[in-house]
Amino acid sequence: MRPNLFIIGGQKCGTSALAHFLAQHPEIGLAHNKEAHVFDHPVLYHQGPEQWDRAYQKAFAHVTAPTRYYCDATPIYSYFTELLPRIAEYSPGARVIMMVRDPAERAISQYHMEKGRGNEHRSMLGAFLAEPFRLRRDNTNLAFQAARRCHSYLDRGRFLAQLEAIDHAFGPYQYIVVHNDDLRYHHHETLARIFGFLDLPNHTIAPEPVFTGQYARPSLGQKMARYYAKARLTLESDLIAQFKHREE
Repeated sequence: MRPNLFIIGGQKCGTSALAHFLAQHPEIGLAHNKEAHVFDHPVLYHQGPEQWDRAYQKAFAHVTAPTRYYCDATPIYSYFTELLPRIAEYSPGARVIMMVRDPAERAISQYHMEKGRGNEHRSMLGAFLAEPFRLRRDNTNLAFQAARRCHSYLDRGRFLAQLEAIDHAFGPYQYIVVHNDDLRYHHHETLARIFGFLDLPNHTIAPEPVFTGQYARPSLGQKMARYYAKARLTLESDLIAQFKHREE
C-alpha cells in the first residue's frame, strides 16, 4: 500500500478541500485523517522504507476495495524540501499535486490558525518580524509544535524553491500545480483537469462550502503586517499568479 499520489503544497492552500473531493472518486483511496505524516514524522524522519511501509499499511488499512491511487495529502512535504527525493525514490512514478495560493494571504491565514490553536502569542506583525529569528533558533527541531511548523508564516510561501525541488525530484510530467482559487471558483473544471492528469475517467463531484477563514476587520497593525508580507513575497506572488488557469 505504498502511496502513489501525493497532495502537497502550502498549508491553508486548499489541500484538505482537494483531498476531500478526490476521495470521492472510486479509484482514489485517501490516507486515514488525510495527512499520513510519514516522511516528516519526528521518529520516521530518520527511518527507511521498512518503517515507512508499516506506517502506510496502517494509514490505508481502511481502504479495502482495490483502487488505482493511494493518496497521502500531507502538505508539509513540499516545505521540507529534503523529503522530496526520498519520496520520489520510495514511490517511483508517483503523481504529485502541488496546491498554491497567494503567499501573503496564505501567511495571514496560517497566523490566524496558529493564534486560534494557542501556538502564537505575538501580534501578526510581531510574528512576521520575529519569524527569521524563531526559525534560525529552532531549525533542526522536527516536533509538531516546533517553529519550523508553527511559525513559518512567510517562509512557507517561498514557493519558487519548493517548485524547483519538486521538479528536480519528480520531473516535469509527474506533477501539476493547482491554484486554490481555481478549485474554489471553478470546481468542476479544475477537478476534470486533475482527473486528466491522473489518467482517470472524469467523475462528477458536487462542490461544497469547504473553504473557511472569515476574520474580523483587520486592525492597523494587521494591515501593516499584510503590506510587510506582500513586500517580502513579491516574487512568489507574481509566480503564483501565473498558475491561475481561470479568472474569477
